[in-house]
Amino acid sequence: MGFSGYNSFDLESLAERALKVGDYESAARFFHYLAVYYGMANDEANWRKFSMKSGECYMLAAERISDLAKAITLCLKAVRLFRDVGDAGRADLCGLKAWEYYVALSYRSDVEWDIEGVHALKLLGDFLADNGDLEKAALIYWDAAEKALDMGKSHLAGGLYRDAGDSYRRVGRMEPAIKSYLRAAETYFECQEYFESAWRYCEAGFMLICLNRLKEALEASEKAELACYRGQIEIFLKDLSRICKLLSQGSVNEARRIWDKIKLKMRGEYIRLIENSFKTIKSH
Repeated sequence: MGFSGYNSFDLESLAERALKVGDYESAARFFHYLAVYYGMANDEANWRKFSMKSGECYMLAAERISDLAKAITLCLKAVRLFRDVGDAGRADLCGLKAWEYYVALSYRSDVEWDIEGVHALKLLGDFLADNGDLEKAALIYWDAAEKALDMGKSHLAGGLYRDAGDSYRRVGRMEPAIKSYLRAAETYFECQEYFESAWRYCEAGFMLICLNRLKEALEASEKAELACYRGQIEIFLKDLSRICKLLSQGSVNEARRIWDKIKLKMRGEYIRLIENSFKTIKSH
């Protein structure tokens, strides 16, 4: 139910009534409608007041619900509200509580996961990544990917494995980053997302070259080429997979010739990765 058709008095009455009977999630929703109402009216004091009330009610709802995955989602709704009003301290406390719910979940074997639960984990991973807690974020992304895969949600799983790889890579954890990217590539290939598959195989391949694991890099580059073939990808990624293959075979000059033609299309982090691959081959 939206708030159209209600005035502020009606919404506040509904919120207070829900709060009185302990229906904290409904109270949070009505208080949020009030915050939106006053935000549209440019009434900052009431917008802030009801945003805070909504966040507080979401936390009360999280504390009283038995579904811990849902509790994580409720905590993260509170996070957004507290952040919106500039209360970073309370936002972080809500995020910490969401992490505690996740830890509690990890010790339970009787949980039946559904797609909403997986999305709750994705949101928690995003929160932790935004806060710079990348290793925890990576653990959650990987866990969520495994659960999504068990449900047959291959495309979602591929994105979550990729997110895990990105998080590990940002903290310099090359081994788990490679593992995550390869898993993402395999999963994307299985659901015929060939562009994404080729991209992740290439990322993993260049990282393997930087570790001087050239046989594994060659295998990754060949799988990237196959994904390009299956997806009829004729430019850019096809060139990247070719560069990765040539470097893994020690053909630096031919790889450099292709790389110089396309590197301006790449973002800085990828340019650094590929340039480091060239340096690794030259140094060996």
